[in-house]
Amino acid sequence: MDLSPLLAAVERGDDTTVFEALEAATADEFTEDDGVRLLAAAAYAGRGDLAWDLVVRWDADPARPWAGGVDPVTWAAEHGAYGVLQALLSRERDPLRADSGHRHALRVALAALESGAGAGSVPPPAHRAVVTDLEAKLGIDRTPDELMARALVHADPRHDDWLASLCRIAQPESQERFDWARAIAEEAENAGDLARRRFALDAINFLGFGLNPDHDEVPPFSGEAARFLRPRLDTEQDPYALRTVIAAFGGYCSREELQAVLAHAGHPDPGVRRCVAQAFPSLLAGHPEALAALLRLVDDPDPATRASALHSLTYPFGTRVLLDTPALRTALAAHLTDPHFDARLEAAAALDLRGDGRGTAVVEEIRRGVKNRGSRGAVRLEIHHDMLRALTPRT
Repeated sequence: MDLSPLLAAVERGDDTTVFEALEAATADEFTEDDGVRLLAAAAYAGRGDLAWDLVVRWDADPARPWAGGVDPVTWAAEHGAYGVLQALLSRERDPLRADSGHRHALRVALAALESGAGAGSVPPPAHRAVVTDLEAKLGIDRTPDELMARALVHADPRHDDWLASLCRIAQPESQERFDWARAIAEEAENAGDLARRRFALDAINFLGFGLNPDHDEVPPFSGEAARFLRPRLDTEQDPYALRTVIAAFGGYCSREELQAVLAHAGHPDPGVRRCVAQAFPSLLAGHPEALAALLRLVDDPDPATRASALHSLTYPFGTRVLLDTPALRTALAAHLTDPHFDARLEAAAALDLRGDGRGTAVVEEIRRGVKNRGSRGAVRLEIHHDMLRALTPRT
């Protein structure tokens, strides 16, 4: 096939064109040269997600050299291309063998760090995330302090270095790790160290995710975590840290205690308001004040906050039971023509779940525009379909 249009689409980030071509391809179309060229283009464009699809779903060969004899694993490790490297190594079955790709990539990434590779790049490369992830797979342990130090080099909560360190700290979700994170958070508060405070609060949040395969359903430190976080709902001034406190508190506290987050439903930071909206689903039934706050948030001026509030209304509460009131339906119907796509889809999905034909019509209209799984709304509609099947049949 003529790959030129597809390669150009990858370079400019045109996912619609890319996924249309992938969906139309035959099962073995990207197992040879075309797959290698496309995989290289995805890597050079920084598209770890597309690289993963090509390797895992379309069987593109992650080991074959790219144009000019470039070794894929070496390139990804040298450039700190975290997501791309994960895709390239995803097929390796024995990372512990002496000549494994994992060991090679770790040596390359450490050498790149030592040489200062990528200094001044925007965004910075994720060499530390690469090292953290590879060490974990190779059974090399690092202390939480070492992992935090890696995250704080760039001190960007959106960076892979930050996230990889958090994931590693959260395994295992032990009392010892919680005690460490709590102590760091308290020390950082006293020292006025915002970056360390943010990271420690994030660590407390991640420790509640159950990332360890043999984790307890309820972490043993849940009560301590809730008691530590509760006063910070009232005192935390940094919007990012407050968002983390709200999210973490919602994961550790009892259902009744969750009402404390309602005080921030009108916070000036839209991210805080969005986090409050996301905490609501388990609280709505039997708590009219929570529903009232959420119905105000569905009219929020920030589109993403609006969509989060509307999404919270799509969840079933209790056992196959949906909260349903005339005021709720009126609020949802008002957003069936919302200019923000995600908000419109969430409003339609919530009404459709309640058997309201107005929502069903909009869901079907959106569904007709879905050409492939890369189309906007495709994944959300799959989840909605599963929710419809899980609910008690409507009468």
